[in-house]
Amino acid sequence: MIDALLTGYNELVHALSPLVHRIFDPLHMTGVGTYWHIMLVSLGIHHLFYRALPVLSKLTFPRVYGRLSDEDKRSWTVCVLCLVHCAFDTWFIAAYLSNQAMNSDKMRGRDSDFEIYLSITQGYYIWDMLLCIRNYKSYGPMYLVHAALGVYALLILTSGHLQFYALVYILPEVSSVFLNIRHLLKLAGQSDTTLYRANFLIFVLSFIGVRFGFEAYHSLLLVRRTYNGNTGEAYYPFAVFISMMGLTLTTLNLIWLRQILTATYYTLFKSKPKSIKKQHKSE
Repeated sequence: MIDALLTGYNELVHALSPLVHRIFDPLHMTGVGTYWHIMLVSLGIHHLFYRALPVLSKLTFPRVYGRLSDEDKRSWTVCVLCLVHCAFDTWFIAAYLSNQAMNSDKMRGRDSDFEIYLSITQGYYIWDMLLCIRNYKSYGPMYLVHAALGVYALLILTSGHLQFYALVYILPEVSSVFLNIRHLLKLAGQSDTTLYRANFLIFVLSFIGVRFGFEAYHSLLLVRRTYNGNTGEAYYPFAVFISMMGLTLTTLNLIWLRQILTATYYTLFKSKPKSIKKQHKSE
């Protein structure tokens, strides 16, 4: 049975890949034709995991999950999935921070194994974008823009252009690990605990340190390099897009930072913490 499914899957990939290449190769996105099936399988796995999480949560945290409202249960499910994704991204990106190919040539340095990882994480970003569209009234335009930028950027990065900047823009997921832990602790009624405050402090420090000390810094360097036309063999419009994406993300981070600093005051110095607007994908 499994062999038959794998054979059918491989035949489908073999049949459709030339068509996908014909569509995306003229757009300089050759990676889409190579990895489209991995992206779609990853999207499917994320969706199945999302559907399974209510059952898993009921089994592993029966008291906490059982007393949540329907809306809070949905929030819990989204946060758990995002937490798993962010932890996976952080672990994987950390392993590639010293990659010689990408660090020596930030414009066209590439790694084929890294492209497979990017294709897997693309499945999450597509899922996330669809979630933002479906819940647009709750999340608003900033989160949809954030997700859409990620989807398009990964189409570029999996095609061998500017792969170094995947490190720049995905490493900030480390702060989202603690952000989602914060949401889960709050839903579990632990917002007055020392653990909650300690986790929130780590979140704030990692948010500021990684998103401004690393992400914003390299974003500005790329803007200057692109402005000077020093983009090497990378497709120039892609360099423009990635540099503008970096400025957009930095702007979003500044907007979120104001909310975070306000919440920090109430969390660390007031008895009743003030909540941050749900930021399940501040990656």
